[in-house]
Amino acid sequence: MDELIEKANIYISKSPQNQNDVFLILCSLNLLNAAIKTAEYKKVLSYGIIKPSVSKLVESCVTDTDDKLTEDLYYSQQQKCMYIRSLGFQFSFHNITITNSIKEFIESIINIPIKWDGIRLQPIAKVLFILAEYLGKGIISDRQIKEFHKSLFDVKFYNEIADSEKSLDNNKLASLITEICENRL
Repeated sequence: MDELIEKANIYISKSPQNQNDVFLILCSLNLLNAAIKTAEYKKVLSYGIIKPSVSKLVESCVTDTDDKLTEDLYYSQQQKCMYIRSLGFQFSFHNITITNSIKEFIESIINIPIKWDGIRLQPIAKVLFILAEYLGKGIISDRQIKEFHKSLFDVKFYNEIADSEKSLDNNKLASLITEICENRL
């Protein structure tokens, strides 16, 4: 996990150039958000890095009007939660830093409410991170990512992935992901 966290910290410092970059940064933030909740990483990681990094990404998405970097973007003032859909996956982050650009977005007519999909991404954070890296390296396509997302609505498949994440090391998990992408998607 240390190697993945190290990579994730590098990815969150980058500015997204396209939708695949956004997906990789979101998966990195999701991985860090999941890891910080464990005893092993609670003292190593900091919300003081994660939350501003989410805000930096959201700022890029709301100010880049030339490219649509996300499929959906919504901030719920009641829940203090930013919802971001990328390549079919809906990420959510609570209590992010609200910058002027984000505030303008929140108060605009394009901040349209969306419903939560009901898929918890933190239990499969390592799988998503590896998928995002594979996408960035061209090992898999965005179509395969979207098919993987659709498969997660099958509770049996989701549980299989979440259980594998808990029980397999990173190399075996990467092999499983490769097998899934080649044979199921």
